[in-house]
Amino acid sequence: MINVTVLGFDYALGTAITGINDLLCLAGVTWNRIHGKPITPAFKVRIASEEKKPIHCLNQLTLLPHCAIDEVANDGSDIVLVPTIAGNIEQVLNENGALIDALTRFSNSNAVIGSNCTGAFFLAEAGILDNRLATTHWGFANQFTQRYPKVNLNADMLITDDADILCAGGGLAWFDLGLYLIERFCDHETAVGAAKSFVIDMGRSSQLTYSPLSARKYHSDPTVLSIQQWLEEHFDDRFTIDGVAEQFGLSNRSLIRRFKTAIGMPPSNYLQEIRLDAARKRLEQTNLSIEEITHQIGYEDISSFTKLFKRKTGFTPSHYRNRFKKPLQAH
Repeated sequence: MINVTVLGFDYALGTAITGINDLLCLAGVTWNRIHGKPITPAFKVRIASEEKKPIHCLNQLTLLPHCAIDEVANDGSDIVLVPTIAGNIEQVLNENGALIDALTRFSNSNAVIGSNCTGAFFLAEAGILDNRLATTHWGFANQFTQRYPKVNLNADMLITDDADILCAGGGLAWFDLGLYLIERFCDHETAVGAAKSFVIDMGRSSQLTYSPLSARKYHSDPTVLSIQQWLEEHFDDRFTIDGVAEQFGLSNRSLIRRFKTAIGMPPSNYLQEIRLDAARKRLEQTNLSIEEITHQIGYEDISSFTKLFKRKTGFTPSHYRNRFKKPLQAH
């Protein structure tokens, strides 16, 4: 079970606390229950406040926390989340020194730390966003930049992930952050199931598309982003990574180093992810044979592709198709 702690405080946005609590707690539950599958909850969420005091959120909503923040610091947590500041930001920061101190301690642990919207001010105040990529609500970007000049703020981004420090942009971006965490700690299918069971619009182009490839693009290296785009458009062509490096004016060593820094893997592995993602979509959406799909995505040997697909997804291509294929519309 993955332990999650949401740090509450007065004048927080209530839905940024209760919403992500429900989304994470019901991941692997609601969708499975609807379809008669075994219930597989993955997250245990607790809400913490200073000295376990009631949390007086905006709009006269009071929440009772599960525990005190100090208890979390002692017990540990896999994920620590800070909700939106819905009141006066400077006042809220001044009144919550204990929460800021706790975040500093959490940053020295192995916990993934995340914020929603203006909750990023807390992370920056604790110093854990210095020299990192971050985002916050666009309406407070200037205030944030003036207060925290050491942070690499990009308010155009909906989600940022810089060395396990996560930020989500708008007030309701908690569900994008939650789905990102579900995909990261569980898998793509569980994230999609959670989105569908909560009837979250997956068509909003500026928000998380729940694809592992999209999750790999939350970084700030424009050259790597350009190469990622090129690879996604040409993955089924014949080329070498050395040739790609030369095309973008990089040495092979520099290309590999920059990919590892930006997305945590070399370009060859990213290309493999692109091809596997393409194979999954074809298995789900078409009646093409396994052999045809293998060749379409740039592989020649069906046996090697099948072994790779099973190692990465846990299913053979045929088993995956039987389990996840969408019914084709009759003409």
